[in-house]
Amino acid sequence: MSTDDESARTARGPRAMFARAMREPLLQFLAIALVLFTANQLIHCSSVQISSEVITIPQGRVQQIAESYRLLGGRMPSRAELQALVNDFADEEIAYREAIAMGLDADDTIVRRRMRQKLEFLAEDAEASEEPTDEQLALWLAEHAADYRLPERVSFQQVLASADVRGERTKQEATALLKQLRSGADATKLGDPSMLPSALPPTTQRGVAASFGETFADALFAQAGEGWFGPLVTPLGAHLALVLSREPARDPVLADIRAKLRSDWIEARRRGQREQFVARLRQRYSVAVEWPEIYAAQPAPDNVMKLRRPLDTIDTSAE
Repeated sequence: MSTDDESARTARGPRAMFARAMREPLLQFLAIALVLFTANQLIHCSSVQISSEVITIPQGRVQQIAESYRLLGGRMPSRAELQALVNDFADEEIAYREAIAMGLDADDTIVRRRMRQKLEFLAEDAEASEEPTDEQLALWLAEHAADYRLPERVSFQQVLASADVRGERTKQEATALLKQLRSGADATKLGDPSMLPSALPPTTQRGVAASFGETFADALFAQAGEGWFGPLVTPLGAHLALVLSREPARDPVLADIRAKLRSDWIEARRRGQREQFVARLRQRYSVAVEWPEIYAAQPAPDNVMKLRRPLDTIDTSAE
């Protein structure tokens, strides 16, 4: 083997090691983070602290403050308005530094969560926000068909015998009204006025329940016959209803829900990349949990759900 060959192999060694290292996802993330941080410093010109008691607000930051005002107010600020904004920024910077010096950021749930959000945002690859093709959306729809199935819809007309107006005779008088309606009486001239609509266009069962209550909605969607029926008793009184049309539940076509499919597809890609990033970070740490006595005696669960929301936003009122 010639000396030139050995020299070439020696030169390729570090380059090959560097190339392999640059393919590591964590190293790529750190490089992206460094680039974004440097770009942010250059573009936004964040405040530079010359000493612990001197705050310099550079021209770039002042321009950013003025531009933010223009975007919100529709015009550039006057000199006095800009001075007030800059003074407020300085007050905020002073308060921030004092709070950090006092350790007020330690164990702060909001601060911790914000830092986590920033880290996960940096972890999202640009590919996660690429526009999906129709083929990709069609495949997504096929794999999640149950999530997009359009529910049954019903349009109907209703006449109310108000409990406030008729009292104890509400149901009895509603039955009399039902006989008139079945005999061909004009529904618009019967019943009592209320805040509820006298008719609704095609609406889902959940939509009907939101206005008329679940009891009314359940009876309406269970009605198999034709013509007026009732009375359906609710807190407002006794209702008489007529189903005008039904639209059976169906699977949508891509064109009907493309915008939602696109949004869900992109979010799923982003979430997947965030979860992969966190999983890689997890491999670098060993987590030891000191369980309270009431939980320590219980066996560890086989399947643990993945929280997608912070704990303080989960509704536990129904438990």
